[in-house]
Amino acid sequence: MPPEEGTPCTDLLADKIAEVELNASISGTSGEALCGDFAPARISAINLRDGGRVELRPAAIARCSMALAFAQWVRDELVRSVEPLGSGLRRIEIAASYSCRPRNNISGARLSEHGLANAIDIGAIVLDDGRRIAIEDPKAPQYLFAEMRISTCKRFTTVLGPGSDAAHANHLHLDLAQRRGGYRMCQWSHAEWLIP
Repeated sequence: MPPEEGTPCTDLLADKIAEVELNASISGTSGEALCGDFAPARISAINLRDGGRVELRPAAIARCSMALAFAQWVRDELVRSVEPLGSGLRRIEIAASYSCRPRNNISGARLSEHGLANAIDIGAIVLDDGRRIAIEDPKAPQYLFAEMRISTCKRFTTVLGPGSDAAHANHLHLDLAQRRGGYRMCQWSHAEWLIP
């Protein structure tokens, strides 16, 4: 059954924003919590406005709203953030996407947004010239991470990265969790950002 018009799934497919396949529903259980999504998207690349392409390796599996927000962020913000480095964006290394598991893989913890197909983790980005910039790299261009922090915290409801806790010391977690009162969480700060 094709997705209804005017939904995140149709928006994701409409303008060929990304290379996407809609999957059959996924489900499972983590403790007593039910995992999954009705029609998740498998997103393998993002098509840029200039005709370029950014590969996701491995492909990410997420509900359409999360996949759409991620693709729009890459197209509208991340690509501009890497421009001062003098090379385009070639690839995003995905550290995690859909996984039926508790938060931080701690037995008995609440269901992770990954279990709801509502989160994508980034381990590193790779530029056209071959440079690999890991999220955990303290020698990476700090202005790049500062720009990424600003743009992700505006677009996603949860941003967790190095400096937030031990579970997110080596990657950037992005999700669209819905919380009471519209509460948002933005916790990503390398120690180097605090040095004047």
